[in-house]
Amino acid sequence: PQLKQAGRVIEIAVEPNVPLKRGDLLFRVDPAPYANSVKRLEAALAQAKQGQLVTEASVKLAEATIKRTTASLDFAAKERDRYAKLVETNAASQQDLDTSLNRYAEADSASTQAAASYVQAKLAVESAVAQIQQVETQLEDAKYDLEQTTVVAPGDGYVTNLQLQKGALVGGAGGAAVMSFILDQSDRSRGVVVASFDQKNYMRIKPGMYAEVAMFGYPGEILTGRVLNTIDISGDGLLPVSGTVPNTINSGKPSEFAVRIELDRGDTLRIPGGSQAEVAVYTEDVQLAGIPIMFLIRAKSWLRYLM
Repeated sequence: PQLKQAGRVIEIAVEPNVPLKRGDLLFRVDPAPYANSVKRLEAALAQAKQGQLVTEASVKLAEATIKRTTASLDFAAKERDRYAKLVETNAASQQDLDTSLNRYAEADSASTQAAASYVQAKLAVESAVAQIQQVETQLEDAKYDLEQTTVVAPGDGYVTNLQLQKGALVGGAGGAAVMSFILDQSDRSRGVVVASFDQKNYMRIKPGMYAEVAMFGYPGEILTGRVLNTIDISGDGLLPVSGTVPNTINSGKPSEFAVRIELDRGDTLRIPGGSQAEVAVYTEDVQLAGIPIMFLIRAKSWLRYLM
């Protein structure tokens, strides 16, 4: 269960080893805490959007204040200049000029304050938008958690080894899987076996070559098939990511490579996952050497009746 916080199981809707379809309910976690988180964040989002409206109104108010203080400043500047000329011609007193200078200084200060208030209002709008985005992200996470309280089958298959009980806490930090779900085999893998070969023999194998399979579950029977493809990579061909220069590439037994073989009767055979078998692929290089191999694999298949 993909839950950020642990939740308590309130319903288990499956029985072990019973076929299921994709989307069938597996189990349900108590949704109440997660639904409450969604409601709380929805309220927080509504509040944040209201806060954005308030800050946008503050911007408009600051713009109006700037217009008013700008007009007052222009008027005070004209009045100051007019009194300065009148003083030069003794048509006005020095006191009148000083008064006009004080009015200009007050208008200039008010204009500066209005500009600062406008900047603060714009920053408040940006902060409100960021707050909305943050709450929206938290709300999406909360809604996702709420959806994950209903756990459904990821595909067609069945649950096995069912140990989950009602009341168990699942999910959260360090949470682990609580069910083993077995997917039905796809058409691509039905009737296909994988065999590993040493490097010398693997290099001779090509798609389409004839193969024989002696499965432990079908003693005395040889299953025929054809090579689907070869897998030209193994784990020994990978170096770990590190800051250390490797001093050894490989040691011990040489790696083997896998070959996928499609059985002729694959659609009619029951092949449980993990079944074992012995496989022979007959190449074009050594036709005569294939005769003893044919005898050997058949002999081993008959011996499965006794082993």
